[in-house]
Amino acid sequence: MKRFTHLMLIMFLLVLSACSPPTPPTPVPAAQIVEPTATPVPTVPPTATVDAEANRPASSPFPTPNEVAPEETFRQVGSVAHLSGAHGVSGKAIVAGLQTLIIQGFTYDGKGSQADIRLVKGDELDDPAHVLIELEDRPYDAEFFLFQIPSSLERGSADRIVVYSLADGEAYGVGIFE
Repeated sequence: MKRFTHLMLIMFLLVLSACSPPTPPTPVPAAQIVEPTATPVPTVPPTATVDAEANRPASSPFPTPNEVAPEETFRQVGSVAHLSGAHGVSGKAIVAGLQTLIIQGFTYDGKGSQADIRLVKGDELDDPAHVLIELEDRPYDAEFFLFQIPSSLERGSADRIVVYSLADGEAYGVGIFE
């Protein structure tokens, strides 16, 4: 019984000490308080290239925009073209912004001659408004592309997207923007 009483007393003291209010923190004198300071902006751009003659890093310029966004582009933003044709060409091209064209789910078997993806007006396949990309000699399976539309492509300068083989003079796939 004595042990039980001692055990109860110890538990009571532990509970009591856990419930007691914590001691307040000691205030720091004002003379010891240090105000945070802002990190200064670097005045020299980061070095990423190497000066071959001196064999030391040379400064790289900060990135800048390629060009100012145009007020309009070759088609209305939101226009869509569905690519389809030979060599399994398929995909959905979308004018996603004034400077942005995306192709979703692009498929091509890669078995044709060297081909590219170009923007053209009408049947002027040999005279593209802009070549977006030269395709690699490989199959493409439901791939996603993101292209920057140059500001030189004015309203009406192109109305379709074409997968074109310059060697064969043949359009493997065509999509008209609507």
